[in-house]
Amino acid sequence: MSAPLLEIRDLSVHFTLPRQTPFGPKRILRAVQGVNLTLNEGECLSIVGESGCGKSTTALTVMGLQEPTSGQVLYRGKPLAGPGAPGRKERARIAQMVFQDPYASLNPRQTIGSTLAAQLALHGIARGSEARDRVADMLTRVGLQPDHAGRFPHEFSGGQRQRIGIARALMLDPQILVLDEPVSALDVSIQAQIINLLMDLQESMGLSYIMISHDLSVVEHVSDRVAVMYFGRVVEEGGWQSVFQRPTHPYTRRLIGSVPDAEAILTGARRVPDPAPIPEGRRFSPDISARPDPSDMPEPSSLTEIGPGHRVRLAD
Repeated sequence: MSAPLLEIRDLSVHFTLPRQTPFGPKRILRAVQGVNLTLNEGECLSIVGESGCGKSTTALTVMGLQEPTSGQVLYRGKPLAGPGAPGRKERARIAQMVFQDPYASLNPRQTIGSTLAAQLALHGIARGSEARDRVADMLTRVGLQPDHAGRFPHEFSGGQRQRIGIARALMLDPQILVLDEPVSALDVSIQAQIINLLMDLQESMGLSYIMISHDLSVVEHVSDRVAVMYFGRVVEEGGWQSVFQRPTHPYTRRLIGSVPDAEAILTGARRVPDPAPIPEGRRFSPDISARPDPSDMPEPSSLTEIGPGHRVRLAD
C-alpha cells in the first residue's frame, strides 16, 4: 500500500486561557489532542463535529496558519514545519483553502482577474497575456465566463463568489484543498451546484480534499472517509458507509441521529439504530450540561479498530 499523501501525526494544539482571578492558576485549552489522520491521493476526508470540537483548528494547522503545540503534519512523508521544511511559497503550492464565507474572502477593491492573477505573479508562474489566459481558463473550469475577470466581487451572487474562491484556490495547481464549510453560507439550491462542481474538479484534476463540515448530508455525499471529533479528539474514524451505517461511539450516534430524515418521518422508520447504553467510565454524556471542561481533560487514549479501516475510541 502506498504512503499517504498527507499525514497528521499525534497533533495537539493548546491555547492559554485568561486567568479566572488575578492570582489564579494558568488554564490551558486543549483545542486539539493527539489527532492522527491520513489523507490519500484522490480522496475526500471529512472532519465533522459540533462547533468548538477542534476541526477548524486542525485544518488551520494543516495549512500552516496555526502552530501546533506538538505533533507533525507530513506531506509525502516529509514534515511541513521545522528544519528543511518547505517555505511558505512552496507550501502554498501543496495545499490551498476554500473559505466558508464567499462574501468576506474576496477583496472588494480588486477585480476578479486581478485577484486570480496576483498569485501567478507572486510565484513567478505567469504575467501579462499568459496570466490572463490562465485566469480565463480557470474561470471557465468553475462555470463562469472569461469576461467576468473584469468585474468586482459585489457584482456576483454568493454561489458565483464561491466559484471564484474555488478558482483562486486552484490557480497554483495544488494537490490538496482544505474546504472549510464551503457551502454552509449558500442557499440550499446553490449548495448542490457547488458540491457537484467540487466533485467534478476532484475527478478531472486529481485533487484530494479535507472537508470541514457540520452538515452530514453534504459529508455523506462527497466523502470517502469521515473523522468525528469531540472536544479536540477523534472519537471515530473510517469509511463513510461504515461510520454512517454502523456508528459505534455514543457521540457519533447522537450526531447522526440528530439529522432529520424525511423518509423516516414519513414511514416511521429510524435512520440509525437506537444508541446502546453508554458503558461506565466513558466521559461522553448525552446531557450537554454534563460534558467535560475542555481545559481540564486528560490525555487521549488510542483508537481501537473494530472493522476494516473503522476505528473508535472506546475509553470515552
